[in-house]
Amino acid sequence: MTPNINYKYSVFREGAMEYLLQNVEQFPKEVPGKISISIFQGWRWVESLEGEIIFADCISPCITAKDLQERREQTVELWGCLK
Repeated sequence: MTPNINYKYSVFREGAMEYLLQNVEQFPKEVPGKISISIFQGWRWVESLEGEIIFADCISPCITAKDLQERREQTVELWGCLK
């Protein structure tokens, strides 16, 4: 059985992830007012109720600092295979 996946939102999330990879060294430590202005196609920094800083558009699954770090590590591994 195939899981119910909304590919439209997967594409949006992947675009946001690519934006972060190319433009952000690290997540901010805090977000004044708990939510920033739109930074990339409706995605913005948000401080969750638990105090975690996330990158979100409030439609697609959010991106956490851990998500970004894991993607960076995967990218390094891939480049190592191509050399």
